[in-house]
Amino acid sequence: MGAEQAPCYLLKIYLAQKPKTLGLIVKNERGIKMSEFIIQFPDLEKEIIVNMLEDKAPKTCEGFWEAIKEPVHTSGKHAMYTGREISVQLPPDQQKDSILHEPAQENLTCFPLPGDILFTYMPKHAFGGIPVPVYDIGIFYGRDARTFFPMGWLPGNLFAQVQDPEELKKLAEIGQHVNENGKQKVIFKRK
Repeated sequence: MGAEQAPCYLLKIYLAQKPKTLGLIVKNERGIKMSEFIIQFPDLEKEIIVNMLEDKAPKTCEGFWEAIKEPVHTSGKHAMYTGREISVQLPPDQQKDSILHEPAQENLTCFPLPGDILFTYMPKHAFGGIPVPVYDIGIFYGRDARTFFPMGWLPGNLFAQVQDPEELKKLAEIGQHVNENGKQKVIFKRK
């Protein structure tokens, strides 16, 4: 095997060993069923189905699942520093007593791939002096993204992924629309 074939060979081994999460319903330690959630972009009349990575980020998944027990209506805008990302903040007043407030560090990454969904928490005054905490859901839709902010590298908890190829294509179209047209309404809800 030549050196140029090694990465493909290793990828095939990884994918063969990777647990299949599509369509599964997993339970956290409290017995709560979690598997998928939906991100809606109502003005675009589009939605994306997202798979939870409960086995890799159990606390983040549990906190997010609790946060969306009722649909969360918010807005998303294109990120300035991190590349191809739609940045969406959860309402801070609803998170201050939740698992998502000062969360465990789980499945951290600074280099998200298309379809990766990251949760990043920043305490009040940490991001540009904003006097409220930031509970950011980063929806990454394209390549060459990184979680580099004005204050430096800030890894996020990779807790969910868009895994279906058709959903990834739809997400890329939505991301490009947000990049070109600005802020959009976003709804997170359980499937």
